[in-house]
Amino acid sequence: MQRIEKLIKSGQKIGLAINQERAQKLIAYMDALLKINESINLTRITDEEEFILLHLLDSLTLLPYIKNTSSKILDLGTGGGFPGIPLAIMLPERQFFLLDSTQKKLKVVAQIAQGLGLKNVQVLHGRAEELGHDLGYREQFDLVVSRAVANLSSLSEYALPFVKVSGSFLSMKGKDYESELISGKKAIKKLGGQIISIENAILPQSDYEHVIIVVEKLRPTPEKLPRNSGKIKKEPLK
Repeated sequence: MQRIEKLIKSGQKIGLAINQERAQKLIAYMDALLKINESINLTRITDEEEFILLHLLDSLTLLPYIKNTSSKILDLGTGGGFPGIPLAIMLPERQFFLLDSTQKKLKVVAQIAQGLGLKNVQVLHGRAEELGHDLGYREQFDLVVSRAVANLSSLSEYALPFVKVSGSFLSMKGKDYESELISGKKAIKKLGGQIISIENAILPQSDYEHVIIVVEKLRPTPEKLPRNSGKIKKEPLK
């Protein structure tokens, strides 16, 4: 109970209203993930206080930037389920698709989500640069979110092909994001998007800094994009 109340109060400090039921599910997800993490590496963060701060609350800093019209949301490179699972707990009326290339992680995430009764979560196993050309997924999502560590140019090439025209992409970046902006803006433009704002994400009692780069999709992504993974990594769009 103490952990649940602490999560609720920490959320209040950054303007997030987390009710008792959702706080319980967030903590339950943490407990289940950390237990499985003892045998399968899903997260390097194993301290509960750090987990609450850097996984749960950090994921939820995206909430103010999710439009009411965003009903179909893709979490690109979800890993251990972040930010997708915390967002799905807070937004049960939205449908979340969690994409990752590592099937072992996805099986764990799907198992825990099912155990928590999260009916709005579906996992997708595959490579973004391949699924981005699949008409079943290409430009089918109102919103794409990602905490992946790729540079902004490469990450946008993976993400924007999935976004509908008039939809959005939310990229979570560290404090050194400015070094990626010039090439990132050019790549985003080629992919049919535009950066509309860069928001500071504040966490309580933490010196961890990150921003949320808000990208709007203005035009369809050219058919040739995304390229294969080797090209994306070695020759980022400029």
